[in-house]
Amino acid sequence: MPTAAEIRAAALVKGRKLKHTNAIVALLCGALPGVVASAFVPASTYRWLLGIAVGLLWANAFEYVYHRFLLHWPKSSFGQGHLLHHRTTGTPEEPEHVTFGSSPLWVAIMFATNGIPALMADLWLALGIAPGILAGFSAYLIVVEEIHWRIHLGGWLPPGLRRARKYHLAHHDIPDGRFNVFFPVFDYIFGNI
Repeated sequence: MPTAAEIRAAALVKGRKLKHTNAIVALLCGALPGVVASAFVPASTYRWLLGIAVGLLWANAFEYVYHRFLLHWPKSSFGQGHLLHHRTTGTPEEPEHVTFGSSPLWVAIMFATNGIPALMADLWLALGIAPGILAGFSAYLIVVEEIHWRIHLGGWLPPGLRRARKYHLAHHDIPDGRFNVFFPVFDYIFGNI
């Protein structure tokens, strides 16, 4: 029978590998297509920065909706996986269940679900911001997974994000609010603080 320390060590290896793979998939499905799209629709620095800002805000909204409505719907497969995350908080198995994307395939599907409409809307409206939006999606997923990892596993957080640990872990105490992990824009908008 493995000890708690051995279980924790194995969970850390699995969790780190999944987090790393999810980051690579996020770059391949978001930032890389953004760079490729910019070759076909050249964008100014202003449009890139505007697109990144829109992408970050969109990703924050997606995180809120995904977490509030899909992950907290207990009868769905999404909800079952998220309940496992809540149940393992503070246990040796926790690191294995901290990532947002439970597999690289789900990360790719998440990017397709958000990226294709962003590209289509950008082509239709001729705004030239889709490359930045896709890069913003990638940056947000990578950052939210890293911060979520550090919140749960006691890692270092920059001074401006130290309150994020208390904020997010309060969600684990009372899971009917605080659906954004560290940047609660939509929690504030919808009053879920």
